Amino acid sequence: MSKTPNFDAKIKILLDATMPGERVCPISGESWTLTPEDIERYRAWGVPPPAYSPTIRMKELASWGAGVDLWWKPHHITGKPILTGVHPDAIVPVVPDDEWYSKDWGIEHPLEADLSRSVFDQLEGLFRTVPYLANSTHGSTNVVGCGIVDCVNCYMIFGTKGTREAWYTVRNTDCEGVMDCVFLLRCQNTYLSAKSVACNQCTQVFECNNCLRSAFLFDCQNCEDCFCSSNLRRKQFMFMNEQLTKEEYQQRMREIDLSSTKQFEHWQQEFRRVVGEETIWPENFSVNVQDCAGEGMMDSLNCSGFLMDKAKDVRDGWCIFDSEHLETVVISFNSRDCYYTPVAISAQNTKFTFIADFSSDVEYCFNCRNIEHCFGCVGLNRKRFCIFNKQYSEEEYWKKLDEVKCAMFDRGEYGTFFPAAFSALGVKYGFNYLIAPFTDEEFKKIGGLDLDPIQGMRYAPYDVNAPTGDVTKVPDRIADVGEEWIGQQFFDQEANRRYAVNKQELAYRKDHGYPFPRRHYTARLKELVASCNGPLQEKASCAKCSKEIMTSSSTIYPTRTIYCKACYYQFLESR
Repeated sequence: MSKTPNFDAKIKILLDATMPGERVCPISGESWTLTPEDIERYRAWGVPPPAYSPTIRMKELASWGAGVDLWWKPHHITGKPILTGVHPDAIVPVVPDDEWYSKDWGIEHPLEADLSRSVFDQLEGLFRTVPYLANSTHGSTNVVGCGIVDCVNCYMIFGTKGTREAWYTVRNTDCEGVMDCVFLLRCQNTYLSAKSVACNQCTQVFECNNCLRSAFLFDCQNCEDCFCSSNLRRKQFMFMNEQLTKEEYQQRMREIDLSSTKQFEHWQQEFRRVVGEETIWPENFSVNVQDCAGEGMMDSLNCSGFLMDKAKDVRDGWCIFDSEHLETVVISFNSRDCYYTPVAISAQNTKFTFIADFSSDVEYCFNCRNIEHCFGCVGLNRKRFCIFNKQYSEEEYWKKLDEVKCAMFDRGEYGTFFPAAFSALGVKYGFNYLIAPFTDEEFKKIGGLDLDPIQGMRYAPYDVNAPTGDVTKVPDRIADVGEEWIGQQFFDQEANRRYAVNKQELAYRKDHGYPFPRRHYTARLKELVASCNGPLQEKASCAKCSKEIMTSSSTIYPTRTIYCKACYYQFLESR
């Protein structure tokens, strides 16, 4: 039986009266179609139809996930600056992770639900009062970054799990010795690469699996000692897609020094020419899937979205792992029955919630752990039957919940996510900044905070206004870069950010022969993501058979050659 009968009745009346047809997104202005099947799904979820288009919904949720920035922000209690992923001008206060876990902060700030006031107005007080984890690290040692699980000896890593000895990485899992990399799985000693699996001693590899001692590869599998090539399978000693003998290959490689910025940039441009003009792209890089649409899915069934592994019955999901029955979810591990939720970790039956790890039956909650049957709670841990952080008996909870949700529905609030201004990242620097940023107009309409990256460092315990050096004067070869460049600040004008190289990073680059960085790390990571298929889909035609297909949009390779899967596999067999 329904425990919120009045609210459920309101939803039923709304959905019974809802007609399928074309809708116009108020944020992007794009048209999208509400189908009869959509209406029935919303009936099962017990929610009204969303106002935003599917693309804007996913961008909105992705903007709440861990981004790729760290700032200095005052400690919520002491005022001492601490390093955190939360911009100092965001409304959310912070404390160090170990301090956050030391007690239940949320229960100290209960609110009595006021049915006459907006739920979001009431929640804003909790967002501004209850502290958030500064870095969201779990089971990790000697790490600097945000959203880190089971990592050791890593610097500036974000959304990364089970990784050791890493520098500047995003969404990597079970890797070791990787630098400037995104979306890698089980890779080692890999540099400036993206969306690859089980590669070792590689540089600039994209959409590659099980490659060894190679550089500048795209869409290659089980290859060794290959350079600046694409669409290879089980090859060795390939140079610019030309088969060489071992001796010929080694001779050519002796003439190349990738520790030289000039040589590296030369081969990077040549590689992009090969990928853009000579490479065949498949419509997507999903493998071992059934009834799936989207990009980068493995071992999944009946799913749509981007980057999934062992997923089932997921509609519109990005970065979904070991999860099932989700809709409009970004970042999920071991979760099920979640709707319109960013970051679900071992969660079940959640809606409109940002982080409620190991929790069940929660709505409109933020940064909670181990909770059950809770609504509108912030920073709670190990609690049941709470509304706005106030404890109720089970009977009181369901009665009050029905009243609160009815009032929220009547104001037209229920079914929308938290306001963008509540985001710990201000929406501007969330995960979507890397993979699917808002346009300037979308950002304004959705209400994002225009947080200044320079102001984000005003609390830094060092001089952020020190004179900047000229990176063009840094020696070309990494071996020639002296210690005088350690700590020297450079300014990346396009990224509007300062950056520097510390002693450990310079030593690591020298040991591995990686060139000196000439751009801010956020610019490097965004460029890597743009070099692969991303989450945003567009219509295209197979260049071989003219079949209409859906594929990922690309800014770096706008004129690439794309085949449908059938023609793509025929092409590989012919080679």
